Amino acid sequence: MVGVTVAEVLAELEHRHPGLTEVSAGPSSRPGREVRATWLAEDLRDLDDCPPGALVVLGRVASREARGYRLDVALRRLDDVAGLVLQSEAPTPSLSALALARREDLSMIRLTRPVDVTQLLTTVVRMLDAQLPTLLDRAVDICRAVDALEAAGPADVTGPELLHRSGAARTFGLAVGERDPALAGVPAVLTDPRGPWLQRRPTLAPEDALAHLVTWRLCGALTRRTIEAEQAEQLSLLSAGELLHRLLDAAAEDSGPWLRRAADLGIRVEAWNQVVDLEFTNLLDIAGDDTVIAYHQAQTLSRVARQTAAHHDGTWTMAPRTGGVLLVRTHNHADGPAALRRLRAAVQAVLDRAAESSPGIEILCGVGGSHEGLQGLRASRAEADSALQSARLRGAANEPVMFDAPGLSRLLVEWYSSTSVRQSIDDLLAPLATLGRAKQHDYFTTLRVYLENNRSISRTCEQLYLHRNTVAYRIRRIVDVLGVDLDDPNQFLAVNLACHAAFMAQGSGRARARPD
Repeated sequence: MVGVTVAEVLAELEHRHPGLTEVSAGPSSRPGREVRATWLAEDLRDLDDCPPGALVVLGRVASREARGYRLDVALRRLDDVAGLVLQSEAPTPSLSALALARREDLSMIRLTRPVDVTQLLTTVVRMLDAQLPTLLDRAVDICRAVDALEAAGPADVTGPELLHRSGAARTFGLAVGERDPALAGVPAVLTDPRGPWLQRRPTLAPEDALAHLVTWRLCGALTRRTIEAEQAEQLSLLSAGELLHRLLDAAAEDSGPWLRRAADLGIRVEAWNQVVDLEFTNLLDIAGDDTVIAYHQAQTLSRVARQTAAHHDGTWTMAPRTGGVLLVRTHNHADGPAALRRLRAAVQAVLDRAAESSPGIEILCGVGGSHEGLQGLRASRAEADSALQSARLRGAANEPVMFDAPGLSRLLVEWYSSTSVRQSIDDLLAPLATLGRAKQHDYFTTLRVYLENNRSISRTCEQLYLHRNTVAYRIRRIVDVLGVDLDDPNQFLAVNLACHAAFMAQGSGRARARPD
């Protein structure tokens, strides 16, 4: 901080107005406290609002009131000011007042004759203004230091480090901390007003304006670095996420370039991978049907999920998707029972942290098995989708549902993970879309249940609560639209597998001919 001392003020007043001041208590050979501002108190009650470091000048009325215990009380309220000036009308200070001033090291000055108080205030203000050139040079030096740190310094320089290395903490008393309404300041990062603030104790001194400008310069530097770091992180995540989607959806013969790109990004496709599929089911409800708010909320949930998962075993990669996010866990070997228990605990921790960050959110979670290589990654994605569908049917929100089906179900999932198989299923069932959206849903469900019941119309009627003629008509219409002969064993098997796989894929949104 920069200012003038009480002794310097007294010397200047003696030079301009000889014999005007009489020191009742305070500096003689010592410089006294530093004066940072002036404060005129027309009433003793005005003393409650005077800033720290001020030279307090009592007006005539206040000076006449400053007698006996009133002066003692006033001095006790002025422990952080530079000094107190009494007009000539003021009575002689009592011994107790003098003792109190000496004990608090507070300068108490009494004017020897009536004087225009504005002359006194003007003298002190001019002395403080004389410090501005030096202070301005220091402010410019701070800004240049910030420029240099921005150009060459590491991107992870913290707020306190920036204040220290630029000299802002030493010159203006700036500090980074939790917001204090009694201090003057701005958010350290403009995009995070609830975070730490750049603050200093305000005064009425001329340095306040320069300190304010320096504060905003530092705020700009910290905000810029924060935004750049977030953009770099987001770009990295988007690159990895987009790549994962391409690996999951690309045909095997087209995977070469993506595999090489994955290696560059540190994604080890050849290792053991496990997919965790999260779906945010009620984002629009929480966002009040505002799609923009819902989008940003989904971004926040995805980031929280990835950051939480990173604290657990394995290497985690995030791939955002519509309405949710995929987390891929990569490790060097297949999981045993103990590792699977740790994985379940890790996924539960992710769900708990996400729910904590967004109260009221409902998240469906499907966890695929651990498989090796690219086809294993795709199989784990299909398993995670199947587990997600199971969670949806069971209404299991905010808890992980593991895919652990043995035998034929697992074989079906691995078969369906092939891109060419999925395309064939889509092509086979696509004609149902010509019936209209509502009928597509109803007819697909009827066909699936009919095949699951070994083509029994009566059992299909019982399960769907439909009339026998309705089921029979729908089956005839479906066979006609699809152009298949269910009496042919090969065609029956193809349609049956397609229905099973499309129903299993409802959680992933891949089967275009599936019910909505």
